[in-house]
Amino acid sequence: MGKVFRYTDEMIEEYVKAGYWTKELTVDFWDRNALLYPEKEAIVDSKCRLTWSQAKQKIDTLALNLINLGFKKDDVILVQLYNSVELTLIRLACEKAGILLAIVPYTFRHAEIESVLKYVCVKGVVIPYEFRSVNYFEMYKEINSHVKGLEYIFIVGDKIPENTISLQEMMENKPKTPAEESLLDKRKFGPFEFQEIMVTSGTTGLPKCVEWTGCARLCQARHYIKRLNLTEEDVIAAFAPSIGGSTECIVHRAAPQVAAKIVMLERFTPEKACEMIEKEKITVVGIVPTMLIRLLEYPKLKEHNLTSLRVMVTSTAPLPPYVAKKAEEKLGCIIVQGYGSMDSGGITISGIEDSPEVRWFTVGKPFPGVEVKLINEEGKEVPTNEVGIVTVRGPTCVGGYYNDPESTRKAWEGGRFKMGDLGMFDVEGNLKLVGRTSDVIIRGGQNIYPKEIEDILFQHEKIADVAIVRMPDPEMGEKACAFVVVKPGEVFTFEEMVSFLKQKRIAPFKIPERLEIVESLPLTPGENKVNKRLLEEMIVEKLKKEGVIKN
Repeated sequence: MGKVFRYTDEMIEEYVKAGYWTKELTVDFWDRNALLYPEKEAIVDSKCRLTWSQAKQKIDTLALNLINLGFKKDDVILVQLYNSVELTLIRLACEKAGILLAIVPYTFRHAEIESVLKYVCVKGVVIPYEFRSVNYFEMYKEINSHVKGLEYIFIVGDKIPENTISLQEMMENKPKTPAEESLLDKRKFGPFEFQEIMVTSGTTGLPKCVEWTGCARLCQARHYIKRLNLTEEDVIAAFAPSIGGSTECIVHRAAPQVAAKIVMLERFTPEKACEMIEKEKITVVGIVPTMLIRLLEYPKLKEHNLTSLRVMVTSTAPLPPYVAKKAEEKLGCIIVQGYGSMDSGGITISGIEDSPEVRWFTVGKPFPGVEVKLINEEGKEVPTNEVGIVTVRGPTCVGGYYNDPESTRKAWEGGRFKMGDLGMFDVEGNLKLVGRTSDVIIRGGQNIYPKEIEDILFQHEKIADVAIVRMPDPEMGEKACAFVVVKPGEVFTFEEMVSFLKQKRIAPFKIPERLEIVESLPLTPGENKVNKRLLEEMIVEKLKKEGVIKN
């Protein structure tokens, strides 16, 4: 029944009494806005524009059609879509109909999809026929031949193959045997149940399925509203995927709470992003560092009118301070950073009232009610200005792992989630991230934090992007290797890198001992962070071929 194993009655009572959790679902705000602002634009993408009342009609029609098609409470539909109006509407319709939604990145392919379908009993899928030269219909047709339980394939777009169902028609055509709309009130999820199964897109292993709850995500969104001063006058855009991170929070959870217009950018390119900002007068953007870096390197950036921009929110990966400073100078807006994870939920965000030093060098303060502790390897809390492992509990934290109480117990040992990040608090209580525990390079017993070196190298005028990873070494155990993307027309040498880092007066043992020039850095399946594991595999293979290490 969508019950969260990790949420106890005492926890729910505590957070409700404190005012962190309320009884609204995300779709309730769409219903409210349809009454208060029926003719105001609610959501747009490159092909569709809907007012709040039009959106509500499509949401209700889709929810009722799914029920009439035979979807029962807690049946599961898997959605694999890019940013679009349809992605938002299917999420809201399923919330009303009491249908669990398993949401996966559009970058997943056979192996990842099959692992999800085998783990989660899926009754239907919602996909595009084709997107970015990938034929999703053929992929699912092949998967369906050896995965049991999948009954329906819903297609987004104009090409509707035989034995599939048009999602557009499901949103437009009233049910032939109409169900009472009051049924939706009975079917929709409870406020403290999980409504969605979010599928992670990590760098290693198979994806994990996490229970996402509206109470936690809406709570986080209310803090975003305050720290970003969001109002109904804002136009809030998803440049990064709208299914995770701060982008999901500001676009899907915060925007309807203040009745702000939502803009969905289907596929990010610097040119399309700039065109969308101009056309829709976008004020707030959800973006990831890799996209922001590409935007700043866009040669025609100055040709676009971006004066409507007020704030950009980055998340999912650390943003180098130099990039944040450069972005504010070139784009004329404020850059803030959010922090959290798909597994835990949101934890912190800096705000528009914070100083540049706070916004550029930290991820801000924890949300009210959220307890962040930094601990050492022995589990003891570390003092201010010392590095520790980030652990968290609080009302913005989502559920556990779907249908996996044992993994949930391990991940939330003692009621706290261990993030896998290393950080320190400054004297004002702002959290500064210094890297992932899994990324730390131990060179002859000395710790190297890659983020520190990356932040410095980002300041070099020839460097467009950089990632520091470990490489094995017979003598020192591990050494640092720099993967660098240079700006067009530039040449960057190992000697230049070493000289630049020496000028910055960092300890010699931290200087990377190898430089690899690449055209681009590989991304994780979610396309929101650099895939350092793949880079490490690449350098290991090179070292083997060179005979530096043995097979």
